[in-house]
Amino acid sequence: MIEMENINLIKEMAKDIELIKKSLTNQTAKRWLSVKELATYLGYSKDHIYTLKENTFLENIHFYKKTGKILFDRVAIDSWVLEGFNTNDINKSRRQIVDNILSSIKKI
Repeated sequence: MIEMENINLIKEMAKDIELIKKSLTNQTAKRWLSVKELATYLGYSKDHIYTLKENTFLENIHFYKKTGKILFDRVAIDSWVLEGFNTNDINKSRRQIVDNILSSIKKI
C-alpha cells in the first residue's frame, strides 16, 4: 500500500525515468544526417541548411561529401550550436586554412 506522503515521490520518479529515456535516446541518435534530417533536427528549412553549408559550415568538419551525398556530422553541428560560432570566427578559420595551404605550397 502506498502512503499519501509517497505519492509525490511517484511524480519525481516518473520525471527521472523520462530524463533517463531521453538520455538513452540521445546516446543512440544518428551521428550522420542528411540535409532533410539536419533541417528537422535544427528546426530550419532545407534552403537554410544549404545556405549554412555554403556560408558557415566547414567541409570536413561540419559536413562531408560521400558518394554524391552530403552528410552532416551531428556532433560538430551540436558543438557549433552550443559554441555559437559567428561568421567572423568562421571567416578567420577559413583564412587560416587558406594561409596554411599557401604557406605549405611556398615551402615546396
